[in-house]
Amino acid sequence: MTFIKKENEVKYRADEIFYLIGKGFWLPFCLVGIWFAHGGYERYGDLATCAIRRMCGLPCPGCGGTRAFYSLFRGAFIDSFLFNPTVIYGVLAYFHFMALFFYRKHIRKTIGEKEIQIPYYLYGAIAVIILQWMIKIINILFF
Repeated sequence: MTFIKKENEVKYRADEIFYLIGKGFWLPFCLVGIWFAHGGYERYGDLATCAIRRMCGLPCPGCGGTRAFYSLFRGAFIDSFLFNPTVIYGVLAYFHFMALFFYRKHIRKTIGEKEIQIPYYLYGAIAVIILQWMIKIINILFF
């Protein structure tokens, strides 16, 4: 792990920590997704219904996330995107970040020069969440 030492201070790079977490997250994510897509959704999908939508009739920003996750692991990428595009965005952002970090560290060997800016991935996710939520509310109210 790369770290920077300054007078009795150790600062770990955020991008390297996220890369290590991402490496550990990949296999459990895939195993849970495969289990969920091949039996778990039918058994436990009713537990994931949105309480906000049941109470007020309008979707929350995360509505459709469970169905999008299910569709993603069933291979229905378009359905996954239509249910909640944040799931597809998260997968693409994950692959982009992991590939970029791997390229910088192992191929170019320039990882120490500039840290990958993690907040940009978060800003993109927030934009996708807000946009899809607004579209869902507009569709419910006006169409």
